[in-house]
Amino acid sequence: MSSTLAVLVVIAHPDDETMFAGFLHALTHKIGANVDLVCVTNGEGGYRHSAPAEYLYGHLQLSRETIGRQHLPRIRKQELLGSGRILGIRKIFFYDQLDLKYDRDVDVVFADQWNKGEIIQRLEQTIRTGNGNEGYDIMLIMLPSSQSHGHHTASGLIALETIDRLRQKQDSHIKVPTVLGASEFVVNETPTYLSNRLASISSQTPNEFCFDRTWKLSPTSNMSDYQTIVMWTCSEHKSQCGLITETLTSYSRSQENYFYFSLNEEPERLPQIENLFKQLNEIHQY
Repeated sequence: MSSTLAVLVVIAHPDDETMFAGFLHALTHKIGANVDLVCVTNGEGGYRHSAPAEYLYGHLQLSRETIGRQHLPRIRKQELLGSGRILGIRKIFFYDQLDLKYDRDVDVVFADQWNKGEIIQRLEQTIRTGNGNEGYDIMLIMLPSSQSHGHHTASGLIALETIDRLRQKQDSHIKVPTVLGASEFVVNETPTYLSNRLASISSQTPNEFCFDRTWKLSPTSNMSDYQTIVMWTCSEHKSQCGLITETLTSYSRSQENYFYFSLNEEPERLPQIENLFKQLNEIHQY
């Protein structure tokens, strides 16, 4: 890895970063990593959740579809920038793909909403140049799942396909990052996504790594742990008023789960990831 760890995160919507906020905050604030983020969609589909926050945004009727779709891309970019400041994210790349509707079928997403070819081209360019000549050591993506929002799975599959293409080019000038998939769900076994071979989790062990949200932020306070960071980031997304409740209920968890993909071919990559999580564990043993 580089002398300064460089991480690129790929998410579908502004607010998806909250699902792995603990790990991102620790990367930037505990070990000084450079973390950049790609947000694929413009977030306009979030108008359904915006009514309680309308008074905060000039009393715009954001819950009306036509008005929400007009103004939410701008508003949600600012919300993500606010969350990014908490997490220590250095740069955010907005790809501005359409957020038309919820659909678990990724084929529908690619056919009706996103320009897949354009996203892959832009993501490849971000990987090549986003961190200058140093490149990225790790790419963190949303783990593909048949139970997830189609946008979440689609963003992960596009990232994996981009990595696969870069590997096939075998260009010595391109640093191909190690890919980890972040699960939005609590998992009790290795997840599978049979629809795409690129989403296969490695048979090497360990192939799962956990970040503990109950770790304390500081040795001087027993009151604040990484759950605090999660809530801080959620609170930045005021136009998405159900996010905090959802995070405290259906997505409530004390750990963040990260999975190592078979796509990471070189054998030395796995020990590097093991050492990273071991380092984070040791740092938090105050």
